[in-house]
Amino acid sequence: MGNADDIVASLKQDFIEDTVDRVDRIETTIDRIAGGMDEAGPGIAELRREAHTVKGLAGSFGFPLVGAIAHRLEDYIAELTEINDLEAASLVDFTSWIREIIESGTNPAADEETRILRSLPTRSAKADEEGAKDAAVTANDKEVLLVTATAVQARFLQRELREKGFRTITARTAVEAFETVVQSHPDAVITAAVLDGLSGIELIRALAAMKTLANKKLGLLTSFDAGHPDLEGLPGNVAIISNRGKQTADQLAKFIDTMM
Repeated sequence: MGNADDIVASLKQDFIEDTVDRVDRIETTIDRIAGGMDEAGPGIAELRREAHTVKGLAGSFGFPLVGAIAHRLEDYIAELTEINDLEAASLVDFTSWIREIIESGTNPAADEETRILRSLPTRSAKADEEGAKDAAVTANDKEVLLVTATAVQARFLQRELREKGFRTITARTAVEAFETVVQSHPDAVITAAVLDGLSGIELIRALAAMKTLANKKLGLLTSFDAGHPDLEGLPGNVAIISNRGKQTADQLAKFIDTMM
């Protein structure tokens, strides 16, 4: 038994040392891109790979918060086409937290997890429109979880919410959505009806039953009409948002208004 414990401890230590090295590489790459020493395109692609690797390994070694931070870093980097000094400073907020948690050797308590995640930079609508020339800003403390496997759909939802000053976080699957809800305690959730694995309809039923989301706004993005059999018995706090052309923008705007 002792040998098994020793092996686990050794693997965890290897992960800690490897992650510190990755954070060093991420910060060096950020600095080189911001300083004009490296091209933005290949450098940003490398940042995404490093963040993705940290995200994939962290939970297995007892650092779920590091995985969540790396996930947000990966999402943040995905929308960048260049990195100036202001963007670099925002990116280092992510890496500083990863380094601090990893070097402490312990994942923070649940309430501290939520506080840290809410403190991270988020993209603003203005930055999206201007090609990330301005630094990210936090205009609203309210955070909306978007669950969709489609990148185009995610970008549309993010744009509409950010224009109203909301923070956004994303998940591609029901499993990711549950993990994010537990860690981040979002103020609202919008999920597409079609997801890989568990459907968005079943996901929204499960989320509506969670104490964590009691009295929170929940939206289901679907092409089904409200009277469709698959939507029978949806909880009263779930709003149906049509996924049909202009109706989508109109109904999403009404949903957003309920959160203002």
